[in-house]
Amino acid sequence: MASVKPNKDAPATTATTENHPADAEAAATSAMFVFTVDKAGMKGVNKQHVQEVVHKMSKDSSFYQKSLRDNEKVEQRVAAMRDKLACLTGGQQLRSQQEADVRVAQMEATRDLSRTVVVVDMDMFYAAVEMRDDPKLRDVPLAVGGMNMISTTNYAARQFGVRAAMPGFIGKELCPDLHFVPVNMEKYAGVAAQVRTVFAQYDPDFEAFSLDEACLDLTEYIAKHWRKYASVAEIDFESKESDDEAQWTSTADGRAAIAAAAVRELRQKIFDCTQLTASAGIAVNAMLAKICSDMNKPNGQYVLPFTRERVLAFIRDLPVRKIGGIGKVTEKILSEALDVHTGGELFNQRGKIFHLFTEKTAVWLLQTSLGVRGRREKQERKSFSRERTFRSLSDPNQLEAKCLEICEMLAEDLEAANKAAKNVTFVYKDTDFARCSRSVTLASAVFSADDLYSNAVELLRRELPLTLRLMGVRAATLVSRPSSPSLSGRTTNSLQSDGAKKRQMVINKFAEQVPHPTTAYSSNNLRSSATRGDESSERDLETEAAMGEYFAGLMKATAKKDDYFPCPVCKQALAVNAENRNDTHLDGCIIGKNISCKRLKKSGTPHAFAPGSSPKSKPEVDNRPCPICGKLLNVRSNMEVNAHMDACVVSKQPMSASSPLRHAMRRKPKQNGISQPFAAVLGSDKAGEDSKPCPICGKLLNARSNMEVNAHMDACVTRDRSPSSRRVSGKKRGAHDILRKPENSIDVFFRKNYND
Repeated sequence: MASVKPNKDAPATTATTENHPADAEAAATSAMFVFTVDKAGMKGVNKQHVQEVVHKMSKDSSFYQKSLRDNEKVEQRVAAMRDKLACLTGGQQLRSQQEADVRVAQMEATRDLSRTVVVVDMDMFYAAVEMRDDPKLRDVPLAVGGMNMISTTNYAARQFGVRAAMPGFIGKELCPDLHFVPVNMEKYAGVAAQVRTVFAQYDPDFEAFSLDEACLDLTEYIAKHWRKYASVAEIDFESKESDDEAQWTSTADGRAAIAAAAVRELRQKIFDCTQLTASAGIAVNAMLAKICSDMNKPNGQYVLPFTRERVLAFIRDLPVRKIGGIGKVTEKILSEALDVHTGGELFNQRGKIFHLFTEKTAVWLLQTSLGVRGRREKQERKSFSRERTFRSLSDPNQLEAKCLEICEMLAEDLEAANKAAKNVTFVYKDTDFARCSRSVTLASAVFSADDLYSNAVELLRRELPLTLRLMGVRAATLVSRPSSPSLSGRTTNSLQSDGAKKRQMVINKFAEQVPHPTTAYSSNNLRSSATRGDESSERDLETEAAMGEYFAGLMKATAKKDDYFPCPVCKQALAVNAENRNDTHLDGCIIGKNISCKRLKKSGTPHAFAPGSSPKSKPEVDNRPCPICGKLLNVRSNMEVNAHMDACVVSKQPMSASSPLRHAMRRKPKQNGISQPFAAVLGSDKAGEDSKPCPICGKLLNARSNMEVNAHMDACVTRDRSPSSRRVSGKKRGAHDILRKPENSIDVFFRKNYND
């Protein structure tokens, strides 16, 4: 494929725009985008042509409109700063200048010139890996990514102004022959692991900035191995064979020469291992080394001499945008509010900077203008986060699936760091490119994918309906995981399997204690009910039948992972994850339409409350009541039981007040507080039972059956103590609220019922 030659006939710099409003508009548009800034390999690019193309291709987009809004906010901030400067008196300016000078003296006292810090940056990393694996790509303009976004480009593409972070369709307009290769993160991560093995040979505590960039402190390494590099060091010493350690390790020139030789060896090892080139910067701190790593790209290195004078001279003429931490917004503010463009101008305006900015920002800018940074120390992470961009999604099921995928990755990160989080934040970006976040603080830390997802998806559901193009989940307020032997060394999957075992144990305990509920409907009971002709009793049976079919359909759909199941009355499709809407719908069908027995019989769905149904007719069905809600479950179907117990035992929220089960319980005649379907069971042996209400959910328990009470209380307490159900509200609790014990506690239950 023939390569198009870049247009270099036009001036390399932006032309004067005073008499060309269109050019001025294009230049203003270009300043709003990060992908119009020069990058290594873009010298000689026709900037005016790039600006015009960017403006033409983006002016009608949502991102452009969002950028205009953001730019307007920056303009307002700049105007406010100008007004503040206009009101600055001579006395105020003098005090600000004196404060800044005091800070300068303090910073100079802490300047450390004894360290040897290196930042290594792989050259066009993603593109270089693809070019290595496919030699056909070496001589063509190459972009790794797609039409939506470019991750990186090779140097042939950069000659056209195509660079990382640029939309692919704009890159294609700038370079029609641009060749795209999809991103392959697994391959790049594998190559990065090889590179990091080389880094570890020189600094075991190196800090990785990204897959292709890392910071190393070679101070200790050079102190131990300086003799290895003395003979090859490029220095003007009279004798390179000198064994005078002070000459090599204590002088600035000697240290710089040894460091340069060591870094050349490091870069050669990277090439031998991966067939990829790397560039490096060597200086007295990480900020300066990062800037230097971009000076001699590709496949080069730059050493900034280790003296105060050379550092200040280097910073004095350096454009502020080259400094890490100063982006397009800060650059615009410094330029338009203070007319600051270089490091030297930044230092000269130090008094005004302390007057305009917050103390923290002003101190940081002053440190930058002096080339001073604190010693690199490995800081403990404050949060973990995962984000993903995708094509616009609006379907709730797809959004929730994407949320689960992100939470699973985040859980792996937390597990690797042995951390748990007490704050979960859901981050999203809509089609207008507005970035929003919603967070929740938990009473206890979480770390499993299920717990992260249950909190994040709840925050997502509160914002629906939404159309998103970016989603992320952040875990903050980190704490160490519990160190108890029962939790140490166990994975999330094992904890989840233990939870399933506990749920099955609860079911088995109750299956042993509670008689089969179909005995409540012996032929005598049904016959006596029919002879009474009680219409309300018949209606209750119909209601129970409808609810039985409803829960059976819901559990069946959950077990099969279906999205919908039919309403037992009108056969309308109901969504599995829309419990509240389903409750309202079923109540309307039962009450509003006054369902008849004929409709239920036509459905043909067997259920435990239907007269004449018996477990003997279908030996594969063995119905037992749920220990929490009393719903009949087929204990021979582990899938059905586990699905129900997931929703019931560890439910994050109690049953909706509008659910059909609660409506039916309110309508049904009671016998000593016991619902009618269980009246025959509990009334058959009153001498051996003493029913007491559960203090948490109110369910009647046989207080004389320790096994039944213990199993139920374990299940209720587990549900009540679920982390996501114990969120801390914004209102602070008073001391009397903390000390006061709730009356419906387990202690009160046992004191009232067992200590008589």
